[in-house]
Amino acid sequence: MKIVQINTYDIQGGAARAAYRLHKGLREIGEDCRMLVRYKASSDDSVYRIDARKDSAKLDEEFYLDQIQHCYIDCHRTDLSNTIFSLPYPGYDLSESALVQAADIINLHWVAWYQSLTTLHGLFSLGKPVVWTLHDQWAFTGGCHYSAGCDKYIRDCSSCPQLADDPFDLSAAILKDKIELFKNVNLTVVTPSKWLAGCAGVSRLFKNVRVEVIPNSLEVDVFMPVPKAEAKQRLSLPEDTITLLFGAHSGEEKRKGFGELIGAITYCKSHPEFQKLLDENKITVLCFGYPAKELTTIGIPIISLGYLDSEERVRDAYAASDMFILPSLEDNLPNTMLEALSCGTPVVAFDVGGIPDVVKDDVNGKLAPVKDTRLLAEAILDLILNPEKSAAMGKNGRKQIRDDYKLRVQAQHYTALYKEVLDTTTKLQHDEIRHDNLDDVDKTVSAALYTSIGIHFKDIYEQVLFKSLKESAPTLQRKWQECEADRAARLDIIKRVNEQLEICEKDRAARLDVINALDAQVKGLQRFRRGGS
Repeated sequence: MKIVQINTYDIQGGAARAAYRLHKGLREIGEDCRMLVRYKASSDDSVYRIDARKDSAKLDEEFYLDQIQHCYIDCHRTDLSNTIFSLPYPGYDLSESALVQAADIINLHWVAWYQSLTTLHGLFSLGKPVVWTLHDQWAFTGGCHYSAGCDKYIRDCSSCPQLADDPFDLSAAILKDKIELFKNVNLTVVTPSKWLAGCAGVSRLFKNVRVEVIPNSLEVDVFMPVPKAEAKQRLSLPEDTITLLFGAHSGEEKRKGFGELIGAITYCKSHPEFQKLLDENKITVLCFGYPAKELTTIGIPIISLGYLDSEERVRDAYAASDMFILPSLEDNLPNTMLEALSCGTPVVAFDVGGIPDVVKDDVNGKLAPVKDTRLLAEAILDLILNPEKSAAMGKNGRKQIRDDYKLRVQAQHYTALYKEVLDTTTKLQHDEIRHDNLDDVDKTVSAALYTSIGIHFKDIYEQVLFKSLKESAPTLQRKWQECEADRAARLDIIKRVNEQLEICEKDRAARLDVINALDAQVKGLQRFRRGGS
């Protein structure tokens, strides 16, 4: 089988890492799998990057769509959520690329800022089987990537609670476009978690589409237990401290639950034994990624590891920790959860999303009801005060991940699904699939930017754009004035420099005259001396 995985990034971000791990697993079991991304950060030759072609005639349209994203959406978010809400326009057309044309299976992943609804329609129109692995809810909503408890995607996504000023019901128009452009397509949806499968299965868009659950995987030979003393030494941590680890790409994202984490740790401080350990400097708190600013208020020193640039350093952080705290309020199947368990570190988390698919209470970690900070704190205290229990949970977690979440296991499940959907593809469609050698395809794939939009969004486009431009006008005017002031200042500098150059040139000319006169005198003296001799 020739398989193409399509994701916005190859290794940057959680969805990208999950997609890339599937790609690696498929290649490990001998499948001809390639990855086609917009942004490439790896050196993997089996990952292809698009060369974005932009028609100058479309630059204005791209600018207008960017203004809608920024001024109509980003600047009018409610307090309900600050997880991204992305407009599904514009996009890059991949339907004519040799890589896609030669594929038997197209596997979509996280495609925001890469694919639009119209370019996705172009991929579906090829008639090839398409598997879409969902890493959040964006595929079946009116634009939000996590719905923050809203279930309007079941009906029409009208009056979106995440947009504070949406008089033209943009979210409803986007969902209508999805329903229109994804109609009668050869599509199978895969979700890593049962929770996301349940959401997709009842959504207006995918309620009649096949939805399968195949969990993510990871490199169990990389994310593996390391003796805690050794791991702590590598991180310059005292060997006798109890180490708590948490983290996320951005601690400011509300759904990551850092506000609830602060509440839980504050509750822990009220426990006398925890406070005693704290007073004796026996509690160490580690954080990777970028923590929320409020964490500095909890009165516990936090060691920020920042962005860890290697899998080995990430593994050492997990292995050095006595528990990994995952306070997400919404989540699919977090990579961090799998990585921690694979390193033999128990997970303390809220019982939400796909987390209970893996974390079993009192087996490989502890679960608390979502947003219940007291019970989350009690779960943390339980593992701190019962180190033998915590160690046993870590061993259980490692065994579970090693047995069920290897790259090969996930790849085999996907291969079985690919073969099944290929077998159900009509003979005509299957015969039309090209069988080019993918090794002959250029590593950089040319793709044109498409600014075309769906009919329902088109109905409100002018009103939405006018509102966006009207609101952006003061900002654009201020930036223009700043640019004009900067330009005037630069021109003034250039004028002064030119004046100095003119002075320098005159001085240089005068000095050359002096030099020439002196040179003539020297030559005259030389002739006089030769004549005298």
